[in-house]
Amino acid sequence: MSAPTTIEVTPARTLVDGSFFTRLSSRIATANSLDTELADRIADQTLAYLAACAQKQPGTGTLSPSPTVDLGLHEFLQYTEPYDRFFEDHGWEKVHHHPFDRPERTYESAAVILERTTRAIEAAGYRLDAELWAASSVSCGGDDSDGQPGDPLPCGDHG
Repeated sequence: MSAPTTIEVTPARTLVDGSFFTRLSSRIATANSLDTELADRIADQTLAYLAACAQKQPGTGTLSPSPTVDLGLHEFLQYTEPYDRFFEDHGWEKVHHHPFDRPERTYESAAVILERTTRAIEAAGYRLDAELWAASSVSCGGDDSDGQPGDPLPCGDHG
């Protein structure tokens, strides 16, 4: 009988230069009043999420970040050149931001989308920080959207 095969998972932070990872994490921490450890975790999961989006197969369905991971995505989008280079360096098509804000469209539940997203991250070989994906919404601004005027727009598909 052979031993079970262990699949190594990759920290997504290895997808970018270490100095840029530190810069991105610092921006996440500063912009959101977070400690360094949490900001590092968010930065790592942001990169894992984007890598999974860039590598998803046609027909996979919508992927979206949790509200916590979305903090990192929005900060990464501020760095337009490194953001573009992230995809170019890996030979991936750039992942665009598509908010869930079309009133004529019905969207899947957050539970379905987040489950699909976390499976895609793991299938792509990246370490999943499950605590950062535990959410009940996919809102860009947190879990408090009740559809009232002034609420943040739902974040949407990026892949």
